[in-house]
Amino acid sequence: MRTWIRLPLLCALLAFSGCGAVSKSECQTGDWYDIGVRDGANGYGEERFLANAKACAKHGITADRERWLDGRMHGLERYCTARSGFDAGARNSSYAGVCQQHGEEDFLHGFNLGRDLANARGRLAHWNGEIHEIQDKLDRDDRWHKQQESGDPKAGDKASDDDRLTSAQRVELGIRMGVAIVRREEAEREVADLEARGREL
Repeated sequence: MRTWIRLPLLCALLAFSGCGAVSKSECQTGDWYDIGVRDGANGYGEERFLANAKACAKHGITADRERWLDGRMHGLERYCTARSGFDAGARNSSYAGVCQQHGEEDFLHGFNLGRDLANARGRLAHWNGEIHEIQDKLDRDDRWHKQQESGDPKAGDKASDDDRLTSAQRVELGIRMGVAIVRREEAEREVADLEARGREL
């Protein structure tokens, strides 16, 4: 098990940064069981109740902790599954350590697999960006040469002398392009494999 995942307080704080507490209308409705179900299904720790209670106190409304805890317990049954963990990991969401009594091993199996998918997608995006950057440099050099051959500096897309590449630079870019294409293909295969494994959860 990865030790950084077992830092519930830190992760809870990170989780809170993404979403606000209950709204005024939710405070007035007072359906604390449903609010607890929703918070549990989203993987929030018990600290979430304090944020909810504080939000409602601003409107002179008292939160029902017992009803919220009952609802959150049922919400955690939805959240603490391998599939839910996979989805959370793939979104790069944080984990607040809430599944220790609700099948944490299955959740973390999915969560770590989802994190691997998020990382693979990041690598794929990197190599796509690398290929786009290299191709753009080569295209600008091509435009410069066409412009010089035409004798008209306004011919086609305007290119400046800064766009010109030496033969050595073009060779270097060609090598980088080849490496990037291979790495992109590897990332594509990894993403496809992890997505397939996630569907099996």
